[in-house]
Amino acid sequence: MKKKMFVLSGMVLALLSLSACGSSNNDGSNEAGGKTEEGKTKITFNWWGSEVRHERYIKAIELFESENPDIDVEYEYSAWDDYWKKLATKSAAGELPDIMQMDAQYLAQYGEKNQLADLSSYIGEEISKEGINEAILNTALIQDRILAMTPAVNAMSMLINEEKVSLASSTLDYSTYTFSDFVKTVEEVKKATGQYGWIDVSDNSVLLQYFLRTKDEDIYKYNANGTPEIGFSKGNFLTFMEAIASLAASEALPTAEVVNNLKSFDENPFALGEAGFLQTWTNQYVTYQESAGEEVKISMELPYDTKGTKALYYRPTFYYSVAETSKNKEASAKFIDFIVNNVEAGKIFGTERGIPANVNVKEAIYPDMSETEKATADYLDAIEDLVGDASPVPPVGYSEINNHFKEVYAEVTYGTMTPEEAYTSFVEKAEEIFDENYN
Repeated sequence: MKKKMFVLSGMVLALLSLSACGSSNNDGSNEAGGKTEEGKTKITFNWWGSEVRHERYIKAIELFESENPDIDVEYEYSAWDDYWKKLATKSAAGELPDIMQMDAQYLAQYGEKNQLADLSSYIGEEISKEGINEAILNTALIQDRILAMTPAVNAMSMLINEEKVSLASSTLDYSTYTFSDFVKTVEEVKKATGQYGWIDVSDNSVLLQYFLRTKDEDIYKYNANGTPEIGFSKGNFLTFMEAIASLAASEALPTAEVVNNLKSFDENPFALGEAGFLQTWTNQYVTYQESAGEEVKISMELPYDTKGTKALYYRPTFYYSVAETSKNKEASAKFIDFIVNNVEAGKIFGTERGIPANVNVKEAIYPDMSETEKATADYLDAIEDLVGDASPVPPVGYSEINNHFKEVYAEVTYGTMTPEEAYTSFVEKAEEIFDENYN
């Protein structure tokens, strides 16, 4: 029986080691590249995820191997935190797997060190681009190199509690409303209901980033030398943060600890029917529909200022990258093509990875989607003419920048820091991190 790598913990690992589905391989054969004893091309694949994802990947791998009997896929999977620790160790040892699941916040970190292969020459050949929007292909572009492919996408949206919002004294046209219109309506919902007009999200930099994109700016940008720098004006940063400060002061928006201390989606005031708006990614629509009480009616609409701004974009749920050290890049690219573009593989995954980036795969699984999933897929289709280019790949050190924004955002909601002070603190920290990593 073919040996596979399983990286789990506790009793799950013990049970798997006794099961017939595979055994731990400790002979070092999980290193990238090479041949099996039978002379097959061997590729290694690492990913993170839930048990459901593990099961579906294994089924997809078995299907791939049945259609490609000359290729043997060895795999290893972990929980999120363990995955990145193990990947860092393998990176330091020069033993990255041939194919790895990759997140946007780490793409630059590995890409800037030339540890990821440029997939440009494989796209259109081993990796088909038929059925994938060009803007999606370019989301992993770093210095003219495409360093990854995504299997699925989402986009920014505005979730609406229809009952609460209907109590506002003004009515929004979701195809044309502005940020000012939105803030005004949030305040009106608070006045009419005594509850929150708007619930924010714990990863609140995405709210700033979307606002800046409506102004043709971003949190960061890259100069001609490929070095990141601040991508926004002081005026636009202050406009956003002053709105946050004002809404928090009137309790139309909660202070930061409300969302940060939530232990489940079921506890979120929005799911409980205690807020009017929630701006978030489309994949959360399914989650909140499932978490909300039966009496809570939620719809998904466009966020503010979509008309004429190209603020919306297709955001990958995650990526697949190939190691630069891989000895079997062509076979690795062939495998990526299969798990991204193959319809039968798409049927195995369903929407576990998100709404498929490939329209042919999406259409194939559409009949089996839930009504909420169909609404999400329809939304992504409907915004095609509104989307612009994706924000640049986050620079090395962005997770630290992101964490600092969370800190200043929280202080602004508490009233212990002014928007002006938040601007100074955030810019100084971001520039310090840019300098540490790029100069």
